[in-house]
Amino acid sequence: MTTSDLVKQMCQEEGMSIAVLAKELGQSRQNFYKKLQRDTLTLTELKEIANVL
Repeated sequence: MTTSDLVKQMCQEEGMSIAVLAKELGQSRQNFYKKLQRDTLTLTELKEIANVL
């Protein structure tokens, strides 16, 4: 399972869409989806995702 899969699964469990997560992180939806698609999230971004979720 990739990091992107884990982020998507966590969002689903929390009832939060990827678009809302992107907004909470201060990123555009399109940019965040691309990062998930390429699996290029930084450690800092992963920490921010953990805080939001």
